[in-house]
Amino acid sequence: MSDSKNTRPRPHVIIAGAGMGGLTLAIALLKKGFDVDIYEQSSELREVGAGLWISANGARVMEALGLTETLQRINLPPKDRLIRYWKTGEGKSVYNLRGSTPKADHTLIQVLRAELQRVLYEAVISIKPDAVHFGARSLGAETVDGRARLLLDDGHHVDGDVVVGCDGAHSRVRQSMFGPAPARYTGALAWRGLAPMKNLKPQHREALASTWVGPTAHVTTYPVQRDGEMFVSFSAQVDSDTWHTESWSEKGDLADALNDFAGWHQDIIDLFVGSENLFRWGLFVRDPLESWSKGQVTLVGDACHSMTPYLGMGVNLTMEDAFVLSRCLEQNADTIPEALQRYDRARIDRANRTKAESLNMFGIFHSPDLAESATAWPYIHKHWSEQAVSERYDWLLQYDATSVEI
Repeated sequence: MSDSKNTRPRPHVIIAGAGMGGLTLAIALLKKGFDVDIYEQSSELREVGAGLWISANGARVMEALGLTETLQRINLPPKDRLIRYWKTGEGKSVYNLRGSTPKADHTLIQVLRAELQRVLYEAVISIKPDAVHFGARSLGAETVDGRARLLLDDGHHVDGDVVVGCDGAHSRVRQSMFGPAPARYTGALAWRGLAPMKNLKPQHREALASTWVGPTAHVTTYPVQRDGEMFVSFSAQVDSDTWHTESWSEKGDLADALNDFAGWHQDIIDLFVGSENLFRWGLFVRDPLESWSKGQVTLVGDACHSMTPYLGMGVNLTMEDAFVLSRCLEQNADTIPEALQRYDRARIDRANRTKAESLNMFGIFHSPDLAESATAWPYIHKHWSEQAVSERYDWLLQYDATSVEI
């Protein structure tokens, strides 16, 4: 809480967006004694999406915020993580490194996006009941006479000591700071869905996190739960010359999905057929930013480093951003621009490296060598060997946003 030696109030932080980044940041700041207000364009909590996983680096942030026990109540942890061959479903275990002392914790917390958002929201309003203002669409932000200002589309504005854009890949705050950031289509589109387990065959009920790999597509599947009901969450990426919108909430047609995955194992087909809804969106990338902060305005999460989902690190990097930013603001509460420069120095290189490494994974998940089993298995054993998995993930998983130097 506030430092008893300093009677000045902690800064007032204005957050644009009540997604994972905005809510995580709000909890961290409220726990440190800051005043926080979040402005969210939706009229209510409406997180679209299926599941996500929180890896060790994100889990450290959740633990520091006192949310581990709550998350475990909605977690369906996998007993193994497999790379599976698209035609037969045969798998190779990559979950537990077989070395005597693994360098990094590869444990996953698997939750529905909507459930995680609910947990975070409830943690915010338990500290400040009126912290979240719904139906408030942000247009941009600026620094005016030593104060940070969030501009809203109804013509009003809100002033505080800091404005943080947590408003996603299409961030209006980022655009107001740095101008347009053109999105480039990656040549792949993504499908996602949520299939109730009760409608699936028994093998889908196993507690496994699986990534099925093929020559032109891959699918990640894992169990999640909502109010005691079990689902299989899946996210499928497929090469496509056809451009699609960059929207997580564009409905997709089952016939198109089945065409994209023609010839795949029946277990994958069953997920598409059994899904409550199918969503399809294009995967886009933007050039990395060299700065996230300007004056007394900064950015968190997809607003400054939206990335492809191939390392499963998007939400985890966002949680890291939020916690490191809260620490920087706590250390430099009297000099906001300096706090934000510290934040930039602490975070940008790591986020941009993760963004690049994630995109590089696209060429590993999709390979002509995966077309036939004779070439596929040597390929899988090489790219998902203990050493390859360790080199790919350990540097990500070992990061600790609660203690990293700032």
